[in-house]
Amino acid sequence: MTDIDALTNKSKKVIDTIEYIDLATITEDGKPWNSPLWFVRDDKYNLYFYSPKYTQHSENIRNNGNGFVVIYDSRAPEGTGFGVYMTVEVKELNTVSEVDEALKWVYKKKKKKRTPQEFLGNSPRRIYKVTPKEAWVNDAELKNGFYLDYRIPIKLT
Repeated sequence: MTDIDALTNKSKKVIDTIEYIDLATITEDGKPWNSPLWFVRDDKYNLYFYSPKYTQHSENIRNNGNGFVVIYDSRAPEGTGFGVYMTVEVKELNTVSEVDEALKWVYKKKKKKRTPQEFLGNSPRRIYKVTPKEAWVNDAELKNGFYLDYRIPIKLT
């Protein structure tokens, strides 16, 4: 029997510890695009990152707000890794109030603060909000000499 609470707590620890996500988006012509991005999270486990507005992943987000996120410790020895997987909605934040709220999280631990105007209008950078739709971890069991993976859904909030 799987302990969902323990897996959820372990997942939250990974999200709170690891500083980069792998965000997969889709180009206009349907090709996958994967981007490693520094991120922070809010109390509801929405994720935020900032990026130049003309990168491929930024253009993909404007064209299609669906994405896929994986968060894991890439330094874990083989066979000991643990990852959190999410289908997500990704949105470029375009109002002063949205950006101001995101900046509270993005610059929470940094000494230098930024203003919403630095991420709006003619600014070359934007802030993005990643909202999880589904989250899960993988586990495996040995069957007939083979390890077979399966999903275990978790709730982050």
